Amino acid sequence: MKKPGFRRSSKGKSPNSPEGDSSEALAARAPFNQAQVLYLMKTEFARARRHGFALSCILVQVDRLQALCDIHGIDLKGKLLAALADMLGEVTRGHDHIGTATEDRFLLLLPHTAEEEAKVVAARILERFGKLELSSGAGVLPLSLSIGLVASDEQEAMFFDTIVAQAEVALEWAIEDGGNRVSCFEKDRYLGPDGTASVPR
Repeated sequence: MKKPGFRRSSKGKSPNSPEGDSSEALAARAPFNQAQVLYLMKTEFARARRHGFALSCILVQVDRLQALCDIHGIDLKGKLLAALADMLGEVTRGHDHIGTATEDRFLLLLPHTAEEEAKVVAARILERFGKLELSSGAGVLPLSLSIGLVASDEQEAMFFDTIVAQAEVALEWAIEDGGNRVSCFEKDRYLGPDGTASVPR
């Protein structure tokens, strides 16, 4: 029985190698389900704290997904999420982990990745998705993402689910600020000047 959390590349080849474009290699980059990715989060978080290396967590959501589906049909949702999942597999490393956080959100775990490095990855995701060309009867759809990012390089968080919750807060900030952006979790913004937690609406 396989342990969860390890993607097998085709015939021992890295998905990032030229041969990694094969259908088998791409299938090996398919997202984990929610239970699997949370198990991985717990495992990677414990390893990061034990060995003192950075770990970043990114949450990704398609902007105005429900509105787009209302206009162009429910089948669009599956197409958009499949295209997003494929793109996430292309822009991340072989030892990064991609999973479904909810039915319309993806969670990325980036081991050995500090906040500044994670920002580069998130910006690449934002740019690449904006260039996707999905057509409807009205032409090419305008696409964008909201992305929440948190890094545990300072080891302030004691539990892995704290990191996930902080990424959710950062994602809600990105959505509230209009979407098409990356928002990083900031303790000062979350607590506010009076030290009281400010939860996104």
